[in-house]
Amino acid sequence: MNSELDPFLDRAVVRELTTLSFPTINRMQRAGRFPKFEQISAGRVGLRKSVLVQFLAGKRDWESQSIGS
Repeated sequence: MNSELDPFLDRAVVRELTTLSFPTINRMQRAGRFPKFEQISAGRVGLRKSVLVQFLAGKRDWESQSIGS
């Protein structure tokens, strides 16, 4: 059993870690160059820590991502 958790990071933490503004993150998501936030609850979205690490390492093609489709 893997004891390591993959927590959700909220938008403020993602913004802080990437040093990108919210409008830039939104623009990059629409262009398929940034991972999409996942719906956690009715009023909350987040990004998995592992997904952000992959993005920061440049290891994924986010255009082919199909979350929510």
